[in-house]
Amino acid sequence: MPFSVYDITVPVMVHGLNVMDDYLDDAQALERTRRFEPGRVLGERLAPDMLTFGEQFSVGCNKVDAHMAKLMKHDPPAPRKTPMMYPALKGRLLETRGFLQNVQPDEIAGAQSHTYQLTPPIVRGWYGGDDYIRHLVLPDFFFHISIAHAILRHLGAKIGKRDYLGNLTQQSGGDYS
Repeated sequence: MPFSVYDITVPVMVHGLNVMDDYLDDAQALERTRRFEPGRVLGERLAPDMLTFGEQFSVGCNKVDAHMAKLMKHDPPAPRKTPMMYPALKGRLLETRGFLQNVQPDEIAGAQSHTYQLTPPIVRGWYGGDDYIRHLVLPDFFFHISIAHAILRHLGAKIGKRDYLGNLTQQSGGDYS
């Protein structure tokens, strides 16, 4: 049975947001163990022209909102500026997860066969739904998780690939250990 647009976006993004929530906990634990000033990790970045650790969460949630609105044929909401504080970022993740959990499969059914106009700063042009989902929506989402992971690792957090993969569950009857 083929995957639906819903299957490859909503549960995947909810899972990724759960990983990001864990990363906020990891950042606070790192600050405590390394005796960093509270909130310091939120301002860390890998390179001067990249978003900070905290901004990865805010922008990542904004992207989920925008991509899902586009797939649902709604006007995208205005990007939100989340205060760079742990409770605010956790709240933003919670809101975004709630939004995703309320998306119904029929609201994005057939989104792979629509055409989407993309505008800078990332890309410009018209893209088919399959390409938009596989080559922008999902990679864009995972980019922000990956960068947050990399910043934590760079600062010495004891996290690895298992943390990035999150809490794996079995819904297809496979065997995981």
